Amino acid sequence: MLTIRRLGTVGAISAALLMAGCDLIGGGKYQTYNKDQMYNNSAAIVQEGDQYSYLLRTGSTTSRIADIGFEGFSGTDTIWILDVKKKADIRIDYSLTVDKGEFKVVLVAPGDRAVTIAEGSGDGVSMVTLDKGNNRIKFVGKHTAGKVEMHLGAGDAVKITSSADE
Repeated sequence: MLTIRRLGTVGAISAALLMAGCDLIGGGKYQTYNKDQMYNNSAAIVQEGDQYSYLLRTGSTTSRIADIGFEGFSGTDTIWILDVKKKADIRIDYSLTVDKGEFKVVLVAPGDRAVTIAEGSGDGVSMVTLDKGNNRIKFVGKHTAGKVEMHLGAGDAVKITSSADE
């Protein structure tokens, strides 16, 4: 005969096994990170999914242009997904104004390799060679406020999708 105590123990063990099993099914691929601790954490940055918060986000993103103002941004936010048919070059023109906190733009290449395109305030042009496969451009921030304007130039081998289109 099962007592209430044994039933509770069996329930607790079952719940623990269920949670462990869910992690095994997902392969542990997606982890939850504290958004405030993601800025210098490559494992968090290269994840396919994003974790972020904005107090305020204005502007828009198209397949070639991002013009965004933000306040209170922390975490990682995928702006573009670049499906590359064969190795190709892209040109990224950018203007970043960071009023407070830390902010950078990162390219996540196939194989989960993160490359910083721009960090902090400044204007510039970055020429990047993309490997075949799925590449992503992400904003990464820590308690930051500012404005970003970016323009992408790419050939026919690169299909650019704005995350706003998904």
